[in-house]
Amino acid sequence: MVDVFRVPMDVTYAIAGGEPALMAYRRWRNISRDDLAAKSGIPKGDIEAIEEGNKDIEEEMLESLATVLKVPQDQLI
Repeated sequence: MVDVFRVPMDVTYAIAGGEPALMAYRRWRNISRDDLAAKSGIPKGDIEAIEEGNKDIEEEMLESLATVLKVPQDQLI
C-alpha cells in the first residue's frame, strides 16, 4: 500500500491566501518559530526570512524542516 499525504484544508486555504507553505504547516502543527528552530537546528532568523519571502529554503534545511513538521519535503517548496 502506498502512503498518501493529504494536505489539510486549513493549510490549503492558508497557502491559497498567500501564506508561505512553511508558515502554513508550522501554524497547522501549532509550533512556534522558536520551537521549530530548536527542533530543526535551523536558526530562527532563517525561518523568519523564509516565511517572510526573503530567503529560499536551502536543500540542507528541507529535510530537517519536513521531518519536524511531519510533511513530505515537496510540500514546503
